[in-house]
Amino acid sequence: MNRNELRELMDQLFKESQSGYSIVRLESKREWGMRLSNGRFERVSSGWDSGIGVQAFTKEGVTGFASSDVLSLEAGQQVMQRAAALAERNAKIGAEANRKIFEAPRLVEDAEEPRVYPFEHFSLAELQEIVLSLHQRLRERNPEIAWQTSYRQVEDLWYIGRSDGTRVSFVIPRAVLMHQGTVRENGRAQSTLISRSGVDVEILLLEKEEASLENKALERAEFSKEVCRAPQLSSGHYPLVIDYGLAKGLAHEAFGHAVESDHMKESVLGEKGKLRKGLQVARAGVHIMDGPLVGDWAYQPYSANGLKRETVEIVKDGILLAGLGDIFSAEEAGMEVTGAGRAESYGYIPIPRMTNIRLLVDQEILLPQTSSLKEEIKKVREVLKEKGELCEEGKHLLLLGYRGGQVNPKTGDFVFQCDGMIDLADPSLPVYQPSIFSGKIISALQAIRGGLGQGCYDAIGTCGKSGQSVPSSGGSHRYLLLEQDEQVSLGGEQG
Repeated sequence: MNRNELRELMDQLFKESQSGYSIVRLESKREWGMRLSNGRFERVSSGWDSGIGVQAFTKEGVTGFASSDVLSLEAGQQVMQRAAALAERNAKIGAEANRKIFEAPRLVEDAEEPRVYPFEHFSLAELQEIVLSLHQRLRERNPEIAWQTSYRQVEDLWYIGRSDGTRVSFVIPRAVLMHQGTVRENGRAQSTLISRSGVDVEILLLEKEEASLENKALERAEFSKEVCRAPQLSSGHYPLVIDYGLAKGLAHEAFGHAVESDHMKESVLGEKGKLRKGLQVARAGVHIMDGPLVGDWAYQPYSANGLKRETVEIVKDGILLAGLGDIFSAEEAGMEVTGAGRAESYGYIPIPRMTNIRLLVDQEILLPQTSSLKEEIKKVREVLKEKGELCEEGKHLLLLGYRGGQVNPKTGDFVFQCDGMIDLADPSLPVYQPSIFSGKIISALQAIRGGLGQGCYDAIGTCGKSGQSVPSSGGSHRYLLLEQDEQVSLGGEQG
């Protein structure tokens, strides 16, 4: 169904509804994808998913939820009746009531589509030819590496309505091209994954002309070879430079989840279930914000509850100011409602989630453009030395890449993994195997002293929470500078 058809279905559902207050979510999503490995297609897929999700409320604010994978008036009416019946049943057994949705402002808006090319600009067969050509070009430049290439494009259309007359619709187009290379050297194997994301097939057309992702993949594969030959670093506390992918991981995993309103009772940034507003979590000049960016991998202009998605200044000048609050849990958590509710699909209840989270520092050092990763690393060392920011006694380590990690929201402990490390203190720039990057959330934030290079916010991923997975993204300056801190460590063998 297109947007007009969803609008007509929504209006009919509410016109003929006999139940009380409801939020109705209509979704129509389609996806094409493919994966190649060493010159051959491993998978080519196409999918379509659509359906209706209804969250009904009693007058007291007790809710019930039901869904169907059939987009029709009859199916929608049945779902609305089931959701209303579940709400009444839940009220009888003493389920918790919440009337905040009744106070939500009425909103009628249709967001513009951020893409240039339609979903079917190329046929699936034509896309296979283009992606295969990019994959083969990469293999020809370095056939010794085991290469895998994947491409995925998505068109996700939402139409959300409420009984108060709210109607919002938006299309989320996504496209991503990925190259993964696996190298074997010195009896070890190391993989690297590089991606280029956007809203449509333009990323493929640009890649054919520029080969920017291809060049990055080759450079990172060569770095992986050096990592295979590199020694292990001794555990310890070091002055650090982290790239924006790792900075996004730090902001997202170690901080963003800690300010989502539904988990404030278990968060290190909460006290008695309330956000600890006014807490100094970093030095002045350090800022963290979250909000949708048009054309971004995690773009979503409205919440799945029909509210505008706000851009939130979570931390300003090192002070914790706000959290990511949805309509149902924000007040209890001591936050403003920011439209943070996201749902994986029509079949899920929305929960507070991030979109694009970014960590910025007022003290920004310019980093000149370079033609390669090796030249950039050399330039990082030169610039830091020139500005008096380089520790030449001992080690001053640059961490490249983000390979995921874990965070304990109650204690604020985090453990992350990188692709490899380089000692900037040594003019020869020796490489080390990846080590565990761990510590305390607040200590890591307070160790941030500056940013190097312009903002890069396209570090993408998938965020899992409460059984739901949604796209995530974010970043920082090209690099962040962290001073040595006893609560932030490197060390331990790669697991």
